[in-house]
Amino acid sequence: MLGAGDVTVIPKFSRGAVFQVVIFLAAFLVIFSRRPDAILNAQFFAEDGKLWYADAYRFGLRSLLFPADGYLHTVARLTALVTLIFPFSIAPLVMNLCAITFQALPVNVFLSSRFSTIPLSTRLLAGFLYLALPNTYEINANAATFQWHLALLACLVLLAEPTRDRKWRFFDAVVVVLISLEGPMGILLVPLATVLWWMRQDSWGRISLALLAPGAVVQAVTVLLSHTRQSAPNGASLSRLTSILGRQVFLSSLLGKETVLQIVLGHYRHSSFFEVIATTVGLAFLLYALRCAPTELKLFILFAFSVFALSLIHPLADTPDHLQWESLRIPGCGTRYYFLPMIAFLSALLWTIGSANTSLSVRWSAGVLLFLLPIGICRDWQYPGFADLHFREYASKFEGAPAGTRIVIPLNPVDPVHWSMELTKH
Repeated sequence: MLGAGDVTVIPKFSRGAVFQVVIFLAAFLVIFSRRPDAILNAQFFAEDGKLWYADAYRFGLRSLLFPADGYLHTVARLTALVTLIFPFSIAPLVMNLCAITFQALPVNVFLSSRFSTIPLSTRLLAGFLYLALPNTYEINANAATFQWHLALLACLVLLAEPTRDRKWRFFDAVVVVLISLEGPMGILLVPLATVLWWMRQDSWGRISLALLAPGAVVQAVTVLLSHTRQSAPNGASLSRLTSILGRQVFLSSLLGKETVLQIVLGHYRHSSFFEVIATTVGLAFLLYALRCAPTELKLFILFAFSVFALSLIHPLADTPDHLQWESLRIPGCGTRYYFLPMIAFLSALLWTIGSANTSLSVRWSAGVLLFLLPIGICRDWQYPGFADLHFREYASKFEGAPAGTRIVIPLNPVDPVHWSMELTKH
């Protein structure tokens, strides 16, 4: 999403509220088009129902103190608490709308005048590519995983040109505080914020760091002391890492999950060759960007891959009886872990194409890779809807039931052992 070129003058309308509303609505429609049932047949997904809503309904504000998977999910739990205001029958819709909002907001920030050093045409393209990014089914339009979009939003807020506008400063402050309380990614933003403060020597940089640090400390203590994360064998090895990078980060970001799955199934004996080539080429462009790109893009790449590295230390992409790195090789598995690295890779390609100081051959090479991206966008655009588990019928029974009635509601992803929500009527 971050690419740099010649400084351009941003039209005045791009800084206005009307422009921001139009961009948000356009982003909303793109997200909706990829999985319409998130709105038209909204259902709880995984932790949305099993943890966030169920705990909010049972424990109220106390649920904010409950860690899950080893850390606090304050924003997700706050969303569930707000959802309690609405009828139970539309609770999944409210949570999905909140998730889509966090998913769309990075586009608003990136297209604001605070990134005016990047040509508007480049930012419009980058914003679309972000919304159309292949291999993102797992984190599309659900509250269970919106911390990944919130992390991207917070990173962009920190990297953006500082502003004196009070509305933007209030927005920035809220976003920074929220990411610090939503997961461990806020911890990794602390060094980024520190570097930016040191570079810019501005008061707002100091304030941003001060807003980020307390929540990051709370999360760090929770990670160290909490025992809520399941233990699972990693199965770490260089060959598996190459496969994860080649398949899931570099190939899938261009060709999409569906195409990569076909390559793996149809050319299994030769898939390792494709993975090594993809990893080598992908890392070469990233390293080139880390050497020559603007500092903001370098910091974004470092943040994205520090999150990726942290994720690989103790991933939970499959049941605890499986080797997690082996499961992560499967196209479509654990796609949340690849979200930020995929954006960083595409950002490096976009910057390379627009960099006047880059040799023509390197720019053409980046262009050839991006020319493959429509394949992934088209093949991964329409995500399959969730299995219809008749939530509305369960909701109707629950709303009409007397106090003390216990109900178990099945959840997506379909798994009767792990994913169901249990509620006792108040």
